[in-house]
Amino acid sequence: MMAVSQKKISSKTKMSHLNKKAAVFISGIGNDICSPFFDDSGKLNIVYQNSGSIKKINSVGNTQHVCNTNGHPSGACYSSDGVLYVADFGHAAILAVRKDGHQELVVGVYEDKPLKGPNSIYINNGDIYFTDSGTFGETGLHSATGSLFTISNSPSGQILKPISLGNLAYPAGIAVSADGKFIYIAEMMTNRVLRFFQQPTGVFHGSVFYQLSGAVGPSCLAIDAAGNVYVGQYDVKESSNEGTVLILSSSGKLKGSIVTTGAEISGLTVNSGVLYITEKSSGTVFKFDV
Repeated sequence: MMAVSQKKISSKTKMSHLNKKAAVFISGIGNDICSPFFDDSGKLNIVYQNSGSIKKINSVGNTQHVCNTNGHPSGACYSSDGVLYVADFGHAAILAVRKDGHQELVVGVYEDKPLKGPNSIYINNGDIYFTDSGTFGETGLHSATGSLFTISNSPSGQILKPISLGNLAYPAGIAVSADGKFIYIAEMMTNRVLRFFQQPTGVFHGSVFYQLSGAVGPSCLAIDAAGNVYVGQYDVKESSNEGTVLILSSSGKLKGSIVTTGAEISGLTVNSGVLYITEKSSGTVFKFDV
């Protein structure tokens, strides 16, 4: 009987670690925030989707204007040389904002067809990866026509090529492993995370890495230094007043979850051992030590 009792206590203790609460970093900063990311000086940047602005922000709410795309940015990140690359619904394009503030179009068409509207963007070892979903509702179960692209460097310049073309149901968040071997995609409207790899080099293959249930679906992804994958589950505020971020191992096993106030999780990023989470309905950035 003693052994059974100890086993039960151990099980309860283990389960208690599966649901941890994220702390508030800054709140009340706008209900259109998404896609947090850091610059090379360690400052947190936030995308304001409706206004078109991207701003640096600290924990007391001080902001510094970075740029305004005059569109509807959905994701952004810096290259190693300090150029800000932006996925923008309004322009239906990937944009580049130079250090002097000059904005230019990087890509807006593929094989003479306009992009639907890039959603998220990620840079790894100089290669750019982005999802092309269109605005919310343009692709989904009714029209699984979203795509995943890469812009790779070659001796002749940058080359745009599809990894998964016209077959995704609202591909949203994207993350790439540190070694560049695995590309993770949050396919929101099928409520799953996909993983792509190359074999041989230049030939991509994709499969279901993790199938979720409940909520609307995953909106954003991040990877920490240990290779753990964080999955932000988006839900409508009328359905729940709490949000969930799943913690998956690099092999796709569920390790735990993080809970936020507000269900409209819109972005994740990891920096210096801390996971930052944006939640739209409360206009809050949360943080969680990883």
